[in-house]
Amino acid sequence: MNNYPIGNTSKVPVIQTTAGDWEQERFSRKQNFVEAMSVMLIILCALWLVAYPFGVIMKIQPFNVIVNLTLVLGGAYLLFVAPILHKDTTQSWGLGNPIQYWHLITTGPTIKRRIILIVSLIVFIGLNIVNFQQWRHVARFFQFQVLARTFGLSVDVYQLPQQFPGVIFVFVFGVFISALIAFGAIRYDNFHTAFRTAMIIALPLLLVIFISAYIQRGRDAFQNLSFSRWALGVFGYIFWGFVQQLLFSSYFGTRFRKAFAPSNQPNNKITGEQHIKKSLMFGLWGAVVAIAFTCISISIAYGTDAIPSVAIWIQLILWITVFFFPMGFLYGYFYCKDKKRMLVATLSASCFGMIHIDSYGLVAVTWILGIVLVYVFMEEKNRNLVALGFIHGLLGSTFGEMFSKESAGVLNVDYSVGPWNVEEPTWKVLIIPVIVILIYVSILIAYLKKAPEAKI
Repeated sequence: MNNYPIGNTSKVPVIQTTAGDWEQERFSRKQNFVEAMSVMLIILCALWLVAYPFGVIMKIQPFNVIVNLTLVLGGAYLLFVAPILHKDTTQSWGLGNPIQYWHLITTGPTIKRRIILIVSLIVFIGLNIVNFQQWRHVARFFQFQVLARTFGLSVDVYQLPQQFPGVIFVFVFGVFISALIAFGAIRYDNFHTAFRTAMIIALPLLLVIFISAYIQRGRDAFQNLSFSRWALGVFGYIFWGFVQQLLFSSYFGTRFRKAFAPSNQPNNKITGEQHIKKSLMFGLWGAVVAIAFTCISISIAYGTDAIPSVAIWIQLILWITVFFFPMGFLYGYFYCKDKKRMLVATLSASCFGMIHIDSYGLVAVTWILGIVLVYVFMEEKNRNLVALGFIHGLLGSTFGEMFSKESAGVLNVDYSVGPWNVEEPTWKVLIIPVIVILIYVSILIAYLKKAPEAKI
């Protein structure tokens, strides 16, 4: 329930989150949960019950326009309206702000102030350099060519750096975006602890991706890997990851962690020898479920002859085990530390996963990654969106290099998602999205009927 703990001098009510931290919050747990679930249901229904049947299959263009407009307005609500309504702070979303930045470089130990100032200036200059050197990618990301056509302009936006006054636009845009990120969006006060956590998470998972690719294809997996292309992809994907996590870890993570109080039940934690046993069991079940899911999916998508020999089946099973056993083990390890927190993270991360329908390989990977990100994001010391964006960028770009190319064969993961990217639109594609929608509706109804938080 919203209250004022000892030491709180703010007039804004606060609420204790699943991880035990106190945060500003204007509304009740029930309102946070209902809002988050409703937003997710609106997104899925707009995409799969409106855009897909009417816009994609029946090709009625106005429905596509309506859905896209709905999503744009919804995104504006998530980013600009919801934080104000709930009295969220920028820190609760893992963001910095100009006032906080000014405070950090004008108060406190001299060495700390100088480090933050130097780092922020390096980031600012670096982003401007990248903006010029990689303008084609920047323009494509912000859809400048589409915007130019919309306003009746015949200019080739990709050639602006080589033209005058186009180069001025590129310079001004770069300065604006770079300043916004370097002096506003980045949260510097906890970056060192959040980035350390990011490294602890990202580096082992990066190794798992490389080992899995090697098991599947041997040295051929790295034959066409270009370091410069990979590094550029990581950098670009960090920015894209930042945007995605702003919508998912920040919005959904904040709403869900405020929707559930921390558990005070003694059986919420498993310790000692049982902790390791449970973790190993989760790892085993994770591998078994992944093996069954992957083999069935390959048989449906490519036919039973897609894997021609027993040796290749064994190799595939080994790949899946190496990839998913560590994921299951980690899930079990943190589940034993705090069951309720892990379940809340799982539900919240499902929103990140399900938005990637109907690339179900990507659904599985992003759901798993989302659980990790939401779990660590619950704690104030790790709540830094740039650090999360780094994890997203490093792992997302690497996984794309290894498993979104044709060389990955039957394990190729399609990075194109949503109703407009279904290659062969048929009505049966709706089966899984409808099941997911029904599951979310069932969870919402069950919460409203039984959860203690629903009374608040």
